[in-house]
Amino acid sequence: MKEYLLLLRGGNTPQAQEVMAKHMESWKQWMGKLAQDGKLSGGQPLTGDGKVMTNKGTKITDGPFAESKEVVSGYLLIKAADYNEATTLSKGCPIFELDGIIEVREIGNMDM
Repeated sequence: MKEYLLLLRGGNTPQAQEVMAKHMESWKQWMGKLAQDGKLSGGQPLTGDGKVMTNKGTKITDGPFAESKEVVSGYLLIKAADYNEATTLSKGCPIFELDGIIEVREIGNMDM
């Protein structure tokens, strides 16, 4: 089994409380199923603020500043046999309900 990083991008936050509650229930069910199947390693949402470092780390600015669909809003680590399984598992993610994007990346090894 390999590990994959799901980078969650964008996703419009529902304004109505009842819509948000229903959406959060979708997340709970989807992630619960991944955990039950032994596919979920971890993950967390990210706050909207941050710092961007450039110029070899000497320049630090507030950020991220990008179109809202491009901003990384969270991540999940999942276990899958290959990219096909990882993308199939990702298809049920509730971020798609809010026009979000998922980037699926295999976790590599650091051989030292």
